[in-house]
Amino acid sequence: MTATMNKVNDRIVDSSTICLFGMGVLLEDCLNQVLMVLGRKPDYICDNAEGKWGKHFFGIPCISPADLSNVLGDILVIITVKNYEPIYEQLRANGITNILLLTFERGLNVIGRLLPLPEQQVSEPKNDNLPISLSGKWALITGASRGIGYQIALSMAKLGVNIITHSRSHSHNEAIISECSKLGVETISMEAELSSSREVENLLEKLPQVDILFNCAGVSLPNDAVWAVASEDFSATYAINTIAPIMLCNHLIPLMIDRGFGRVINVSSSIQNRPYEMAYACSKAALDKYVHDISPTLSETGVLISLVDPGWLQTDMGGKQAPCSVESVIPGAILGAVLDEYENGHWFSAQDFSGRSIEDAMQKVKFISDTADISKKGNES
Repeated sequence: MTATMNKVNDRIVDSSTICLFGMGVLLEDCLNQVLMVLGRKPDYICDNAEGKWGKHFFGIPCISPADLSNVLGDILVIITVKNYEPIYEQLRANGITNILLLTFERGLNVIGRLLPLPEQQVSEPKNDNLPISLSGKWALITGASRGIGYQIALSMAKLGVNIITHSRSHSHNEAIISECSKLGVETISMEAELSSSREVENLLEKLPQVDILFNCAGVSLPNDAVWAVASEDFSATYAINTIAPIMLCNHLIPLMIDRGFGRVINVSSSIQNRPYEMAYACSKAALDKYVHDISPTLSETGVLISLVDPGWLQTDMGGKQAPCSVESVIPGAILGAVLDEYENGHWFSAQDFSGRSIEDAMQKVKFISDTADISKKGNES
C-alpha cells in the first residue's frame, strides 16, 4: 500500500464524523464501493441543493452546508462530485480543512481514487506552458469543418501546429482553413466519405506525415423505436464511428512508432441508458475496446493514445437542448495531444476542464492521476 493510501486511511480512521459532500448520480451508482473503501457508513451527506436538506438518502441524513459547519468533533468531508473546486473553496471558507476528493473512472459507475486535497490553494497558472513543443508538427482532424473538430483544429493551430482538415468535401473546410491560416500555420484540406472504406483508403494514400491524429468525425442516426433499429443504421454508424478511425489508427500509428513520437486522440462518449441511440453507443464502445486493447503495444514507443468524452454539446448532433456549449470542449479535448506523459488508453472527460487554461488543466490531470488507485482496495475488501 502506498504512502498516500496510508495517509488517507489514517484520516478516515481518526475522524469521528464522516460526511460525503454532493448527492448525485455518481454517488448513488457507486455507494456500495464507497462504503467498502470507508469501512463504515458515513454520518452525513451534504449538498448545496436546498430541496435535499432534511431528507435521508440510503438511510443517511442530508444536511445543509451551514449545518455541516456546526458538526462537532473531528469531521472529514469527502467531496463526491467531479467538478470539486468550488465546493473545496466553499468548505475552506467555512473553516473545514480535513477534506478528501473521491474521483470516478470514466464518469460512469466505478470509483477511481481517494485523494487528499492541499491545505493551500495552488494559484492558477497564467500562461499555457506546454511540456512538449508541438510547433511545426502536423495534426489531422477528421470532421474538422464543424463542431468538436472545428474547435480542436483552431486550438491546435493556436499552439503552432500545422493543420490537416478533413470533411466530406473541400468546400466544407474553407472556413476552418481560413481561420487556421490567419494564425500563421500551414494547412491542408482533405476530403473523404468515411462510410466508404475505399474513400478512406484513398485518403490514407494521400496523407502527408501526421504527428497527431484526432478522430472526431461521427454520426448518430435518429431512431424512434427501441426494437426497430435497422441493421443498415448499425452498419453505417459503425463504418464512420468505428471502422474509419481504426483504419486511420492502423495506418498512422506504425509510422509514428518509427519516428518515435505520436499522439492519437479518439472522440468517444459516456452515453448510456439511451436505447434509441444504441447504434451510436455500441459504435463508440467498440472504438473504446480497440483503444483499450491496442494500448499495451505502444509502451515506450513515444506514441500515446487516448479517448476523450466531449460531454453533451450544443452541436448539430447534440442539439440545442444540450447543456454545454461546443466551445467548452477546450482545453479538455486536446489534453491527449499536449501532455508529455499519461497511461495509454487514458480517458479524458472534457467537461472536467471547461473554463481552465491548458496549463491549469494539465496540472489537474497530474493531480488526479498521480495517486493510488482505491478501486482495487474496494474489490478486495
